Amino acid sequence: MDRNLLQYFWNCGDDHIIQFALQRAHLNKREEEVIKLLLDECCTQEEAAEIMGYSSRRVQEFWYSGADKLLNTAWVRAYAKALKTQ
Repeated sequence: MDRNLLQYFWNCGDDHIIQFALQRAHLNKREEEVIKLLLDECCTQEEAAEIMGYSSRRVQEFWYSGADKLLNTAWVRAYAKALKTQ
């Protein structure tokens, strides 16, 4: 799965649609925190690990899991692909 698509979705500029997607994807708190740190705060995985008190490997697992949950939501994936082609 192309997790880079999530960046296009995240940059759509509509906080309501992003929050709706987070709710519909059923992310846990850690997954959501990692996604927000990486995409909103532009942290590296290492910086996010330090902030959260986890290993970089664990943060990567949260990133993969959360990003996959979001992109497995069909409309999120389709919207991200549409934004990428603009």
